[in-house]
Amino acid sequence: MSWYVYMLRCGDASLYTGYTDDISKRLAAHQSGRGAKYTRSHLPVELAYWEKLPDKSAALRREAAIKRLTRQQKMALIEEKEKETMTEMRRKDRQMPEEFAWDVVDQCEYAFLAMMEEDGTPYGLPITIVRKDRNVYFHSAMDGRKVRCLRANPRVCLTCVGNTEIQQDRFTTLYQCAVAFGTAEEVTEEAEKIEALRLLCQRHTPDNMAGFEDAIRRSLARTGIWRITVEEISGKAKQ
Repeated sequence: MSWYVYMLRCGDASLYTGYTDDISKRLAAHQSGRGAKYTRSHLPVELAYWEKLPDKSAALRREAAIKRLTRQQKMALIEEKEKETMTEMRRKDRQMPEEFAWDVVDQCEYAFLAMMEEDGTPYGLPITIVRKDRNVYFHSAMDGRKVRCLRANPRVCLTCVGNTEIQQDRFTTLYQCAVAFGTAEEVTEEAEKIEALRLLCQRHTPDNMAGFEDAIRRSLARTGIWRITVEEISGKAKQ
């Protein structure tokens, strides 16, 4: 279990510091008026800063240390965090930590891959993915429009959508999403191809793994595997 210390920027520009083991749920509680007494009377609030800690004790200690800082020192932490985040969001109140974004990647049913053809024409389509560290793998045919795009312009954008819920009593939708930018490269080394396919099958068809070795022998030579090395990822949620 991960623990977090966070700072919220309140409606009157004051700062609130807290800790939690589920930052998205806690932020939603604050924003809906079900959080701390202070934030209930200082709405709206947005997430301005967070740190990941190894356990609850460390989170409590760090929370106490941040609370002792001056406002200027707290703002310096927030500014440093903003510099670390390469992709700027217009709605910072919906920005989530990187760990949240990776969770969305790991749990989404499929992802949407955005590419560009050699002549600059945009092209995108849904793909089935699996992650290992900061690499995202997907399979493909050995040729086709997708492969031609990736060979011509390997820079890609990958969008993953988590839980969504249309609100019947409001004109809005609750959602979770992650957007990743990186470079795609075709995997040619046989051992890595087999490992990527194994991970894909274990994630998406875990009850059919008994036939994995036979399937590899029959189809490995005509199956393409691509690896996206993620250089930047951001998470976003409205909950």
